[in-house]
Amino acid sequence: MNQFKDAWKFSFENWKYFLLLALPLIAIESTVGYLLIPLGDMTQPEDFMEFLSSNSAVIGLVSITGLVLQMAFLGGLYLSYMAIDSKKEINPIGALQAGLAKFFPLFGTFILVTIVSALGYLLLILPGIYITARLALFPFYIMLENQKVSQSISSSWENTDEYGSKLFMFTLVFISLTLLSALSISSIVPEGIIQTVMLACTEYILIIPLGYIYYTLYKSLKVN
Repeated sequence: MNQFKDAWKFSFENWKYFLLLALPLIAIESTVGYLLIPLGDMTQPEDFMEFLSSNSAVIGLVSITGLVLQMAFLGGLYLSYMAIDSKKEINPIGALQAGLAKFFPLFGTFILVTIVSALGYLLLILPGIYITARLALFPFYIMLENQKVSQSISSSWENTDEYGSKLFMFTLVFISLTLLSALSISSIVPEGIIQTVMLACTEYILIIPLGYIYYTLYKSLKVN
């Protein structure tokens, strides 16, 4: 329970920093969501294909930009936890640049972790969440220890063995909060740009404290 409270306290104390860090990704995800809104009203395959054909260039460009920003944010976020916690000077732009510099190992590991987790979700939802939680420390090993793809996955899995159930519960709570928030916003706020912005903001409001919980575990593992 203390970890949960500490994570929210840390996030609120540094909310301006994390807002600036997440702002580019919030903007691009909101744009993607807004561009895809018309798909919700389409029932015919030909309408779907026509829409994608007409907007493929824009959707493709925005999606690729979003992917690059997502990796930069992932690396920058996990680097920021360490920097802020140790009272080192860091700015959001510098953190994003550091994450971007590690784009290929972050992206390669992210894809592998996503595939493995997806297999768990296909079996049942809970195994997928468990696998996600056990592998969640990989960005720390890439950003802070310069490990490669397979090495970072292995380090995360091996070092979280003793804490698997606790990580699972924290991850399950935050995933549940994310889904409930998304359902609430979608049912209350009319479809449009405001809704997509609120959904994106809510996602990162919840990602940041969860990531800090992962960081506290990584930090305790290094101390021990």
